[in-house]
Amino acid sequence: MFEIVKRVTSLPVQFGGEQHTGWLPAGAAVPLPTPAIDVLLDIEIQSDGDGYLLCYSSQDGTVHGDTWHQSVVEAENAAAKDFGVRPSQWEPGQNPDVQLG
Repeated sequence: MFEIVKRVTSLPVQFGGEQHTGWLPAGAAVPLPTPAIDVLLDIEIQSDGDGYLLCYSSQDGTVHGDTWHQSVVEAENAAAKDFGVRPSQWEPGQNPDVQLG
C-alpha cells in the first residue's frame, strides 16, 4: 500500500523543445527542436515503505512516469530539477505524519 506524502496539482510544465546535440556529418541539416507540449502536471511523493516514489502524470494523459528515491528530500530535489517545483508548492498528502527521512 502506497501512502501519498506530498503532492502538487495542476503545475504548468513544458516537455520537449530540446535542440539537437548529437554528431552530424559535415554539411548535414540541423534537425528542428523536438516538439514542445504544454501540460498541467499532477505530482505526488508516495511512500512505498522502503523509499519514496516521485510520480507524475499530465492531466490530459500524454505524459506520466515515476522515479524512486531513498528520502523525501531526494524526491523533492528531483521534482525541483525536473519540473521546477518550489518547496512552497508542496501540499500535504494523505498522511502528513509519515516519516520524512
